[in-house]
Amino acid sequence: MIQNLVGGLFGKIVDNAEGILDKVITTDKERDEAKLALKKLLLDAEREAFAKEVEDRKDARDLYKDDAIIQKVLATLFTVAYFGITFVMFNYFVTKTIELGEFEISFISTIFGAMSAKVNTIIDFFFGGSSKKNEQIKEK
Repeated sequence: MIQNLVGGLFGKIVDNAEGILDKVITTDKERDEAKLALKKLLLDAEREAFAKEVEDRKDARDLYKDDAIIQKVLATLFTVAYFGITFVMFNYFVTKTIELGEFEISFISTIFGAMSAKVNTIIDFFFGGSSKKNEQIKEK
């Protein structure tokens, strides 16, 4: 994505610079040499930006290679809260043992919907690529 943005930006710069070069430089040979030097300069800058992006991604992977205890605690709390809200909604909608007002129903439904969207992230956390067991299996 960054490469597309940078490439588009550099393309516009080259187009604008070529228009300026056409007005400033009068001989065709000097104009062609200047355009070639400009394109080389911008290509080198784009290559360096891409290399920095790749290096940044590598650093992020190394930084988050091991799971912190706070990640496990928060994932566990989230999972417990999700099942707690599921229990409340079940008691209200199915067994009708809980009385809730319109505000409480909409509040719980909104939170439940948002949490449901993140359940996949929690499952990936516990059983996905960051799981130590999966890394051990991959190494074998």
